[in-house]
Amino acid sequence: MKLGGQKDKSTKPAKCKSIRRASGFTLIEVLIDFMVVALVATAVMTAFSAGYSAMSLAKAKIAAVALANEKMETMRNMSYDDLATEHGTIYPPGTILDDETIIRKNINFNVHTVITYVDDDFDGDAAGTVPGKPTDIYPYDYKKVEVTVYKIGRPIHLSRLTSNVSAKAAETASETGIIRICVIDSTGAPVPDSVITIENFDVSPAVDISATTGSDGCIMVPSLPEDLHNHYHITATKNGYSSDLTYPRTAQNPNATHPDANVLIQQINNQTMIIDLLSDMNISLIDETGTAIADTDIHMYGAKDIYFNPIAYKYDLTHTTDINGEIALTDVEFDDYTFEVNGYTVVSTTPYQPSPLLPGTTLNVTITVSLNVGAVTIRDVEPTWGYEDDTIYMTIWGQNYLAGATVALQNGPTQIIGTNVVVGNVGNEETIDVEFLLSPLSKEIYDIVITNPASNPVTQIDGFEIFRVGDVICQNPPCPV
Repeated sequence: MKLGGQKDKSTKPAKCKSIRRASGFTLIEVLIDFMVVALVATAVMTAFSAGYSAMSLAKAKIAAVALANEKMETMRNMSYDDLATEHGTIYPPGTILDDETIIRKNINFNVHTVITYVDDDFDGDAAGTVPGKPTDIYPYDYKKVEVTVYKIGRPIHLSRLTSNVSAKAAETASETGIIRICVIDSTGAPVPDSVITIENFDVSPAVDISATTGSDGCIMVPSLPEDLHNHYHITATKNGYSSDLTYPRTAQNPNATHPDANVLIQQINNQTMIIDLLSDMNISLIDETGTAIADTDIHMYGAKDIYFNPIAYKYDLTHTTDINGEIALTDVEFDDYTFEVNGYTVVSTTPYQPSPLLPGTTLNVTITVSLNVGAVTIRDVEPTWGYEDDTIYMTIWGQNYLAGATVALQNGPTQIIGTNVVVGNVGNEETIDVEFLLSPLSKEIYDIVITNPASNPVTQIDGFEIFRVGDVICQNPPCPV
């Protein structure tokens, strides 16, 4: 409504309010804007970071290549005889560092240098394995120089240069000999990248060599001074693997099974070292009722000996059970282990002892013991498996078997009673011969239960397994045929 020619101002406030609403932002719009900006900023920062990392890596690679070239150029100006590192396989040792830390462009680098002799197949090899070629009694044909540069803290190398270097003179006879070392696993397969050390501090200059085996698991170290007194000490190992080594002959025990090596003039001493993946073992100690026995010493030793007459085992340790009657062992070498329990008679072990620990596995061992020194014991059983619906003739070795003893295979309520039980003797051990008729549909793992007259039964846990005909049986020892 207009009065006296004046405009009606009553609608102006509403118009202003409408304009303010149209030009403002809601909370959702503001949040969306922030999210868009954040995403764009993140993408920009990520791209910047990636670009910066790529630039840093490129910078490090350029510096690493330059370092490798410098190192190689320095060695090109050295005499052939001086091309040897302090602890490499070239004897006598040289002054070149095996590993050197160098700072370049504010980056810490490790320069790793390896110099080895090369046994070229052209004139045969030291092992005499090249068809149509003789055994090369001077297998140090030329030297291979390899320089590898790493950025410290980064496992992958940034630069690697390799060069072969020949001597000016031809191979000639010398007053030195050769040690050739091959590392194999428990199956006889070569173990590449094994770390070999050779030490002899009774010669001058001292031998202190560390090297890594190639794809064939072998290294060859020529030009070693003669030693007729077994002073070359050799070790072989690898990360995650067991170790093998030679042992000195001592006045206390001169009979080393694998003695430290000799070197004879113009002769090759071949050494084989056996290593394999480390394993774990879990031991449970129980009595005849199945009750755990805590805080008890278990003497554990392997079958591998390092000295004989008198015998000394490579693994010979005593462990103590925890409050649950258990022992957990890690990084144990493959071997066959025997157990003795302080203050108890070992009634049985599962698996039978010596218990085989295979490479790269975990073995669970249950040891059943008794305070009764005259308790029935079970040391071994043959066979430990059979087929359904077959007749098995089993022999059990142990102690304290009495005439009239009974033997059964037990799995829960299922029981297979042995017949024609005969107690006898073989050497210092007692035996039980027993016959089992395995019923059809009896495929299971069974305990072996021996009961002397008027005595409590003794159980060999998981002592026998029944298979179906046609089953693939892969056990240790190997599958039956």
